[in-house]
Amino acid sequence: MAKPAVLLIGGLDPQGCAGIAADIATVQHHGCHALPLITAMTEQSSAGLTALGAISPAKMMAQFENCRADFDIAAVKIGLIPNLATAESIKTILEQLDDVPVVLDPVLASSSGGEAVSSGVQAYICTELLPKITLLTPNLPEMSLLTGVTGSVEQGASELRQAGLNACLLKGGHSDTGFATDYFVFDEAEFYCYQEKQDKQVRGTGCVMASSIAAHLACGQDIRDAVVLAKAYVSRGIRLAEPVGPYQVIAHSREPMQLEDIPKLCYQPDLIGQQFEFPACPSRLGIYPVVDNSDWIKKLVDEGIQTIQLRVKDRNEDETRQQITEALSHLNGNRISFFVNDHWQMAIEAGAYGVHLGQEDLHDANLQTIADAGLRLGISTHSYWELARALAVNPSYIALGPIYETTSKQMPFSPQGIERLQQWVNILNGRYPLVAIGGINHERARELKPTGVGSVAMITAITLAEDYRAATRELLTLWS
Repeated sequence: MAKPAVLLIGGLDPQGCAGIAADIATVQHHGCHALPLITAMTEQSSAGLTALGAISPAKMMAQFENCRADFDIAAVKIGLIPNLATAESIKTILEQLDDVPVVLDPVLASSSGGEAVSSGVQAYICTELLPKITLLTPNLPEMSLLTGVTGSVEQGASELRQAGLNACLLKGGHSDTGFATDYFVFDEAEFYCYQEKQDKQVRGTGCVMASSIAAHLACGQDIRDAVVLAKAYVSRGIRLAEPVGPYQVIAHSREPMQLEDIPKLCYQPDLIGQQFEFPACPSRLGIYPVVDNSDWIKKLVDEGIQTIQLRVKDRNEDETRQQITEALSHLNGNRISFFVNDHWQMAIEAGAYGVHLGQEDLHDANLQTIADAGLRLGISTHSYWELARALAVNPSYIALGPIYETTSKQMPFSPQGIERLQQWVNILNGRYPLVAIGGINHERARELKPTGVGSVAMITAITLAEDYRAATRELLTLWS
């Protein structure tokens, strides 16, 4: 397949540490093709920005026509807009690129000081450009310049969204807390994405963040995954940054992502930095049937299953409690890892081994109560942003799915595939047990075993088998 082309609109840093130079390196490392469109030939050094050096609108538009003459533009990243004429040209460009995702990083001043973008450009961004872009990525000082709001990222984002903005990522690296916390909001969700700050001052991080998001959008990623993956890319770049001249410059490395690079995600600001301590469960949970009634618990425990989940749906409270109680009685005192899906209060009352929660259930469950009761916690994930949410909770295990197409339940997510599963095995690296789920039968379990995943969960491969005993024994033998 052809590489997606990303149009990069921004200024040239003569020292090559930020701006277009950083944009090009970023999109290339994401497997995309860079189309650089220069807005300004800046003059800047560690002493500050001395001249914006705007390119004429005619030159800009000529560059644009050349860019799209031979390439289908899959995404746009916008950086430095040096004057009002440039801003007007960018509006014209965006009007000709309908339905293409656009990320605007509002570079309003150099981090080293000196010349700054005029208030007229700032006003034009708010009135004319915001409704035409997909995502705005200001830092805290830029938010203040655009909105007049200081301190409250929620209020700042609200002001920008009222001006017609689709989505906003307010970057919190300038805050005086121990976390670099970004606040993301769009029509479907809002969350806080945070990491512990690294003791480094690195140039070009804002450019790299916005370009990374644009590249992920060009490749078809969900905007929430694009934000989380870009934050991980920047975190790794800072971790590996090395001195260049008087600066430290972000490293565009092909080293695989590590767990420490992935941010954590929560939905309330008071949860930033909070983690829970759940008991550990076996690092390899093995064959993991998910069944809908207690009779199956008895049948499969008798066949030697060591990990099992009871998922009771569409029953009233009394029936659900009875199913959980009967399931526990069928364990016959054996050391079985018995998880209850969703009904965490009943799981605590009954003394279950653990509880499994979906992402929606995390909103309502009292996680501290579950941890205090000594239950293990498993969490479903279907994307990188949901992985970031799970990492913030620090669960006993993480489930990824659907690996294959499944008919057991309606899924809004596409199949993850073996390659994605392998990535997660490598990233988690034994820190969290990983369970693969979704469309798995005996043949597919055999395909997944070489990835190193410690567990495979299934439903119909056992419950709808002609001979469930034989199917269970074959799976246990395969995974032993």
